[in-house]
Amino acid sequence: MTNALDDQYLTVAEAASLLKVHKSTIRRWIDYGELPAYRVGYRRVALKRSDIARLITPARTMQEKGGTMTQPEMEIIQRLSPEQQQQGFRALAELRRLHEEVRAQLGEKPLSPSWEILAELRDERSRQHS
Repeated sequence: MTNALDDQYLTVAEAASLLKVHKSTIRRWIDYGELPAYRVGYRRVALKRSDIARLITPARTMQEKGGTMTQPEMEIIQRLSPEQQQQGFRALAELRRLHEEVRAQLGEKPLSPSWEILAELRDERSRQHS
């Protein structure tokens, strides 16, 4: 019969250092159930070295993704044909036209950045609740 103390245990920080990831990544793996964790007292968490070793697996091959390439790290990038280039230029021209149309409807007033809009809404909500 094996004893719980027979296993080698690591702290979250030690596991993160060993795997070269951030401590929050280790905690996220624990939260998602990808890495079992064990309580030591009320606050401490211990991780079995063997559980951490199980996280290290071969990367997926292209066959698992449905492809048949033998070198998954080699990605073939095809150049656009002249017709595809022209289609892209037409799409950009249409985007510029629509952009100018929206600017004409709104006037020359530029749109506020989203962080400013969110800050205004937060301030308004704070005023309503006070």
